[in-house]
Amino acid sequence: ENLSISYHIEPASPVKMLNSLNRSIMDLDTRLKGKNSLTPQRAIETQQELESSMELLAKLQDGTSSKVFTVHMYLHLQADSLKQLDRITGRLQGILSRVGVKGYAPKCEMLEGFYSILPIAENTLPQWTYRTMDSEALSSTFLFDESEIFHHNGVMKGINKTTGSLVVVDQYALDSHSEFVVGKTGKGKTFYMLKDMMRYWMQGLQVFAIDPERQFSKTIKRLGGQVIYLSAMSNTIINPLEIRYYADRADLDRDDEEEVEVHLLFQKIQRLKIFFKLIKKDMTPLENALIERYLLKTYEDKGITFETDFSQFKATDYPILKDFYDAIDTKKQPELKHFKEILWMYVEGSNSRLFNGHTNVDLSSDMICFDLKNLEEEADSQQAAMYNVLSFLWDEITQREGTKRLYVDEAHIMADPNNPRAMKFLFQIYKRIRKYKGGATVATQQISDYLSAIEGNRNYGKAIIANSICRMILGLDTTDLEDIKSNRVLELSEEEQTILLKAKRGEGIYVVDNDRVHIEVDHTPDEMKLID
Repeated sequence: ENLSISYHIEPASPVKMLNSLNRSIMDLDTRLKGKNSLTPQRAIETQQELESSMELLAKLQDGTSSKVFTVHMYLHLQADSLKQLDRITGRLQGILSRVGVKGYAPKCEMLEGFYSILPIAENTLPQWTYRTMDSEALSSTFLFDESEIFHHNGVMKGINKTTGSLVVVDQYALDSHSEFVVGKTGKGKTFYMLKDMMRYWMQGLQVFAIDPERQFSKTIKRLGGQVIYLSAMSNTIINPLEIRYYADRADLDRDDEEEVEVHLLFQKIQRLKIFFKLIKKDMTPLENALIERYLLKTYEDKGITFETDFSQFKATDYPILKDFYDAIDTKKQPELKHFKEILWMYVEGSNSRLFNGHTNVDLSSDMICFDLKNLEEEADSQQAAMYNVLSFLWDEITQREGTKRLYVDEAHIMADPNNPRAMKFLFQIYKRIRKYKGGATVATQQISDYLSAIEGNRNYGKAIIANSICRMILGLDTTDLEDIKSNRVLELSEEEQTILLKAKRGEGIYVVDNDRVHIEVDHTPDEMKLID
């Protein structure tokens, strides 16, 4: 109907309000005690008034609400005939009654009421219209006071719990295409990521996932995707020494924003030194230097130098870990004795079927999951395998055309305090993937471990969060919130912290730049069947 709403708002004295509330509460309480004199409807209305007054009194008393306002509201109805006007007036009175508000029609003072709805700031019927509110209640009368995240294109992330509207995000239209997800076990992190993968995949994106806990594998199989199992018993190998010709040539080891192109052999040597430090935590500078020398010797024996053109190289043209091991073994270098013993496990021992050999992975599918579950009891080899997969996928992402999305679950596995460069590598990918029409979703359930990779003044886990325009924060416990506050990685209001502490599965806070909403993760029946 033709309805307009006008407000007149005036500051009120908190002291006067306290006195008024005390009198009102005593009066309402007396009325309720004499219930027999009240109709059932009036008894309910009186009880609601009492509860509202008690709540406001408590806020004023403990200082949570220090500002009070007198709010006057006018509802202006227009119609083509008196009959129609009476009809919609009755309907409006019914609506107001159902929400516990009494509406008065000033039949003898209609002209004065009309003045009050004109934009001349004259409140002509204050005695009919006033209601006292604190600033929190008053804010709900302002249009658009609720935050909304609704892009015209993109992927639906969930439902806005406050307003019931959809949360739709077009991440590929933002300055950063990437997303950070955090939530404790059982709060729906895996479900959210799987649903997100499916929706991007249905839009034609190629999806890559790194799955240390076997949370994605079953669903991806049901969708007809490819699951690559990496374990000591599998015959799936990603050769750490292979160099991809079309790979990104930027030096990902730099801290500044300048993009410097490097030779692919130099880039591979830098990555391999990070890889070897993951399998030997206490690597010394001397060991590091000697490893670089023997790596160069291993490549040289295959005819690979800093002048080599890799455009015609096949996977079988590159050296493997056994070649590197033999180069060290031949020289009997005493400084590398301990490193060589550890490397033996990856060449001849239990991890040899995982790392020692030429790459035999097929990436032709449009949805691929790397399952690392069988390595969970071997922390060092799981970390090394995750880094090796990430390095391999980054080269794949940068050389393939088309829009891609990379999901890295349990990213805290990469956060090694003894080797922060592994997490730095993930951060650089996260930051640069936009250049290749890609986006990344990095997730963790252990915020303290995730923030442990620090080099100098740079915390690489924190840097990923800082570079995230989109953030999904699901339910957390008190310890996680304390870690977030002490590390100053996310600014959360008291209300948001309460939401996260009490959040049910699939509920949390979704942030896009400066906008944030209380979200509930949605799903279709078909998505639920596929996931669970």
